[in-house]
Amino acid sequence: MAKKLFVGVDIGGTNIKSALVENGKIKKKRKLPTKANLGPERVIVQIKSAIKPFITKAAGIGIGIAGIIDSQKGIVRFSPNLSEWHNIKLVKALKKEFNKPVRIINDVNAICLGEWQYGAAKGYKNVFLFTLGTGVGGAAICEGVPLFGANGFSGEFGHSVIKFNGPKCSCGNYGCLERYVGAKYIVANAKRKMRKKITSLKNYKKLTPHIIAQEAKKGDKVSKEVFTEIGFYIGIGVSNIIALFDPDVVIISGGVSRAGRILFEPIRKTVRKRVLGAEHRNYKIIPGKLGDDAGVLGAVYFASGLTSR
Repeated sequence: MAKKLFVGVDIGGTNIKSALVENGKIKKKRKLPTKANLGPERVIVQIKSAIKPFITKAAGIGIGIAGIIDSQKGIVRFSPNLSEWHNIKLVKALKKEFNKPVRIINDVNAICLGEWQYGAAKGYKNVFLFTLGTGVGGAAICEGVPLFGANGFSGEFGHSVIKFNGPKCSCGNYGCLERYVGAKYIVANAKRKMRKKITSLKNYKKLTPHIIAQEAKKGDKVSKEVFTEIGFYIGIGVSNIIALFDPDVVIISGGVSRAGRILFEPIRKTVRKRVLGAEHRNYKIIPGKLGDDAGVLGAVYFASGLTSR
């Protein structure tokens, strides 16, 4: 990357994170509430506010945002985290405000680019990354080239089907991976098990995947059972990815991935059992390295024009 300053922005349903980035290094950061429930116009005001402190020094702006993103036309076709975001011409609005080049990309693709260039996947040519949090997303690098697909919508890993007659997913399909390992389903699974078994989880008024992970690490049998199941289901999904793409490395990022060994051990065990020729393949299944900075750095890399799309 040329040594130019760019503004990177990661737009989430709760917060907007922005940063001034030079040559893959973050110089300054800012975080603002998204105000997602107030509609597109109010959110765009927040995006502009996140960019303004850094824009005078910047050559351009890169933005990662969840949803169906038309990067070539600069349009957010749909974002599940933002109320009433349908066919929003975000690039046009920001170019008009700042008179600088702007590029937008799906947030998981941005995270993947960030980890590939600067983090856990640096130096690898074949990478698959998926995020594990409220939802489940995916993105890929194939032979050193980011894989966006014909319409730019590739990587919907969470909505790959792992059980054809499984429960209904929020997307309308049945048996999607996200329906088993998304954050709210992890909590729901734990609550079902709590009704019949003795568990330290009953000491908490409100459960989260983080709490369940912490109790699992302390030895709580119900919590360990929950994460063994999560690891199994993710392992099925990862096995499918390895069979399709034969990556060097599979990166698991996002909040739930921070559970550590209690999550990764059952994932790796399942993959070893399920992947054809596992003993002959060289692959790694590892956590992301950059945390919350990955999306911002990847969005800047995309904005710098160093991808083929």
